[in-house]
Amino acid sequence: MTEQKTRNKRGLESDEILLAKVKGYPGLSQYELAKKLKWQSGRVDGAIRRLLNEGQIVIKTLERNGRRVNLVYPEESKPTNIVEVPEKLLHVGNPTWLDSAFIYALDSTTIGISGHEMPEWAEISCFLKQIPIKRDNGKLVLEIPGNFKRFYNMDKKHRVVTINGNNLLITISGNLINEKKYPS
Repeated sequence: MTEQKTRNKRGLESDEILLAKVKGYPGLSQYELAKKLKWQSGRVDGAIRRLLNEGQIVIKTLERNGRRVNLVYPEESKPTNIVEVPEKLLHVGNPTWLDSAFIYALDSTTIGISGHEMPEWAEISCFLKQIPIKRDNGKLVLEIPGNFKRFYNMDKKHRVVTINGNNLLITISGNLINEKKYPS
């Protein structure tokens, strides 16, 4: 009986740690989570199964370069057209990243977002738009316009947001082919 309680306690601790990591780094694979946490894959797998059964995470299957990859997201994932970036990661000041941002369709897989106009991006972009910046709990919240969302088919693609200097780059890749949630 004592061994079972210890195992349950350890499982709950693992679940809490993994869920925090998934919330901090949504869209990582089981392998990437194991590396980040320095855990054995079995421990990660057990925590993922428990969290999935509790409805706290979602697993999205992505096809990338002919391979299928399962990516783990928190259940309360944001809509595909919302980008949130911690304000402390950007140099926010007059006039950069205050009221509006500029979004550029740079190529078929890359969106650029800047806190100021970027003439070199404007020259090469398919289309561009100025968008309002919202703030929420120390994060900049940006809503990708509908024409960008449709062009990049963001509801069915995986995306990665990176910070390059004081700008954001969103790389769109891979087709989402399945989503596994806790059965309702």
